[in-house]
Amino acid sequence: MAQRRMVSPKITDTDTFLDMPLSAQALYFHLNMHADDDGFIDNINTIKRMVGASKDDEKLLIAKQFIIPFEDKGVVVIKDWRIHNYIRKDRYTPTIHNDIASKLTVDANGSYQIKNDDRVDVTSNSQPVVNQVTTDGIPMVTTGKDRLGKDRLGKTNTMSSSNEHDPTLSDVTHKLITKINDLSGSKYRVTDKTKSMVKARLKDYTSEELYQMLEYVWDDWSTWRERSKYFRPQTLLAPSKTDEYIAKMQAEPVKKESDPNDWLSRITEAADNA
Repeated sequence: MAQRRMVSPKITDTDTFLDMPLSAQALYFHLNMHADDDGFIDNINTIKRMVGASKDDEKLLIAKQFIIPFEDKGVVVIKDWRIHNYIRKDRYTPTIHNDIASKLTVDANGSYQIKNDDRVDVTSNSQPVVNQVTTDGIPMVTTGKDRLGKDRLGKTNTMSSSNEHDPTLSDVTHKLITKINDLSGSKYRVTDKTKSMVKARLKDYTSEELYQMLEYVWDDWSTWRERSKYFRPQTLLAPSKTDEYIAKMQAEPVKKESDPNDWLSRITEAADNA
């Protein structure tokens, strides 16, 4: 295995990446450090324990499409591995996970994608075309522009314009604020600030996902006596919180019974939102 690993700021300097909790960001960096020469990791649970990351951090990386899981094999792959790392052929060790690699392709931006019939797979001669000329042992890489942001989740922005007074944005914001008020008994109003927050969240999620997220969080907090106090727009629509709640909603059902061990997460949640 080649020992040198690189991380491209084209991926890690994006709002999509930086809006994630620091624990999820740290997990991503450590996965890059421990991946094989094709970006595959078959011991993600060990790495999570080693760095103190949680299952939710892993789920968030999957939801934001920074890693691609193959749960039946217990393997994940770094989606943008070939943007981060290009290894010279004389130093390259092919992955042992050829059965999984055969399900992937490399798009024009250098990112892994699940294979379609009209694409070439990445097995066998899987090294990308790369300028092998180097003076100090570091491969020189030329890549095209990579797409991030809203395309990473395969979502389209539901706003018809960037104007925060756009009728579509106002309607979506009003619907979300009304839902928050109905559930919590609060009296929040639609403001330019809340519309700005909703506008930002609509870059990654649909209005329906945000609406479902509110219902999920309210039910998920059912055993928390102070849920009404913290069930507020500035918490629910904060970048890292929205990502966390939607990733959790998509990954597991709502808890219907009280969890005796959940007191710590409630205290932590209260502290984060204080």
